[in-house]
Amino acid sequence: MAFDCVKVNFSQYEQKSFWYNHEIPFIKNYFEIIKSKIANIKTTHFWVVASFVDIPDEVLNFIPEQFEQKQIHVFYSGENKEGNILLIPKEEFLKQINNLKFLRDYQDINYHKISMLYPNIPKIFSTPSMFVSDYNSKTEYPYHWVVNKHLEDLNCVPDYFPSYWHDIKMYTWGETNDINLVPYKKQIKQFYDFELIQKFNATYPVQDMDIIFISYDEPLAQKRYDKLKSKFLRAKWCKNIKGQTNAYHTAARMSDTDYFFAVFPKIDLVSSFNFSFQPDRLKHPAHYIFDCYNTVIDLTYGHDGVILYNKKLVLETLQHGLDFTLSAPHQSINILSAENRLEDSPELAWRTAFREVIKLKTQVDTKPTVESKYRLNKWLTLGHGKNAEWVYVGAQDAVKFIESNEDLMKSYDFDWLKNKFEQNYS
Repeated sequence: MAFDCVKVNFSQYEQKSFWYNHEIPFIKNYFEIIKSKIANIKTTHFWVVASFVDIPDEVLNFIPEQFEQKQIHVFYSGENKEGNILLIPKEEFLKQINNLKFLRDYQDINYHKISMLYPNIPKIFSTPSMFVSDYNSKTEYPYHWVVNKHLEDLNCVPDYFPSYWHDIKMYTWGETNDINLVPYKKQIKQFYDFELIQKFNATYPVQDMDIIFISYDEPLAQKRYDKLKSKFLRAKWCKNIKGQTNAYHTAARMSDTDYFFAVFPKIDLVSSFNFSFQPDRLKHPAHYIFDCYNTVIDLTYGHDGVILYNKKLVLETLQHGLDFTLSAPHQSINILSAENRLEDSPELAWRTAFREVIKLKTQVDTKPTVESKYRLNKWLTLGHGKNAEWVYVGAQDAVKFIESNEDLMKSYDFDWLKNKFEQNYS
């Protein structure tokens, strides 16, 4: 080489052999390294070369043309132009140094695409709900690909090597973040734990989540399932499973996808809801609760709405509170999924109100919010439409039941609820 060469030592990558007369361990980014070493440079230009790259023959003796003397020359391969072989003009760089925030801010950079061998980055093919746990079990390698296993045979992983021009960051591709290039961190809770995340557009197949219709004794279950199935052929029916927890677990085992949409038999789906929603791959696994409009009490929130369940979380939920869904990480999504149909039968109207008011009243008594107080008041006010009076009676009975100091978990049992209704109102 005709110029000084600074070897940037990356200890966790395989080391390559080439000539150099300066060496420095990688710290922070190339910009900081250049600033720290430039005073020791004796030639008009100098190379900055990562210890893990193979330097092609055409680069070894590269001399810039006269009109290229003030340019930074970057040699790269793949889709990332911020490569790891740089030829830098010393005096021109010093002139610009005080005006640079990032290396890429240099006034004139000449990018040369060449054939170059980079270290192989290990690939983790996983399901979205296992992204984080599988990543946390990795080796201490600088980067790993974390990719939806649905894409494993499709050659969708980009020809991309991470940039060391700036502070370490995570990279993600596509609208659903099914392809990710993730830097090493000992343990994370979610990918949003990384402060810097760069997003790229990409197109690849996205797997639809299963739809499971969950019913027990609801009078119009067959009619509503048939309607659902006629529009969404992938829908499956989980029916007549005794015990709510058993029903949720059965539905989860029926699902062939990492998440599944749960649809309940006392709602009518709105035409705009098409089950295309995808969970956020970068956050920790959670259930997603969609809005539902209650026509009797004129109130819209997540109660009785479609739920996108995380299959793994469902199966792991063995101990729970009054609400199975809220006993695991969850998120409300302000997308209207359905309208509640409490007019199907007096018993269904009463049972729905009884269970929901117990949950709301318990919340208001322990950790009240303006929202929970408002919702409780709506349930405790006589509404409109068929069976509105049974909704009102169920709500009032729930308050009395709480005041009786009986075990509130009885309200989780549909058979117990049926007996209570029949004993009081048959």
